[in-house]
Amino acid sequence: MPRNPERDQQQREERRKHILDAAARVFARRGVLTKMVDIAAGAGMSHGHLYNHFASKEEILLAVIERGQTMYGTILRRAIAMPGTAAEKFRYVATRSLPGVGDPDIYLVLLQAVFTDVLTGEEKQMILDRAGQNLALLIQLIEEGQQDGTVMEGDPVQLATLFGTLIQNLMLLEMRGYAPATPETISLLLTMLSPKRETETACGSGVWEKEG
Repeated sequence: MPRNPERDQQQREERRKHILDAAARVFARRGVLTKMVDIAAGAGMSHGHLYNHFASKEEILLAVIERGQTMYGTILRRAIAMPGTAAEKFRYVATRSLPGVGDPDIYLVLLQAVFTDVLTGEEKQMILDRAGQNLALLIQLIEEGQQDGTVMEGDPVQLATLFGTLIQNLMLLEMRGYAPATPETISLLLTMLSPKRETETACGSGVWEKEG
């Protein structure tokens, strides 16, 4: 049977995705010091077969992180391109962190990798650079929301950093023994970003009222 280069490439990409999915689970549970043999077992393949796709554990680790950061960036770009208010776009982004949608394994792996000596300083800087690019997209959404009146005033960098940290940590709630995030959790989070003004009452106490 003649070879089909297009089919072969598709199969190779599918196997690569399968390996990265398995590696994310293994790294998240065993730590980034795990071995290639553990990743191979998690992927259900031989040690030698794994080397047909990746030269080292570090290469797999970097690929897992890059894929996660790229996926997050894609979500942000899709949100920016969507019609509607910035608040609606933030809901779309935050919903990606709900159980069954978001991938807490990749976020855990990223946190471990940045704070260990497994990767070189240059490799860590690449991760931080991609994180900075994604933060810039969040800042763009914050600024859009401040312009359309659906996001509170404040430093866009600080607000974007806070929002990004919160939605990523929503994926970890269940792992930490808390109830998993729900659509109601997302609504509470978005309320934190909504415009508010402080109105002084006659007795001098502050009352927060939602604008619009």
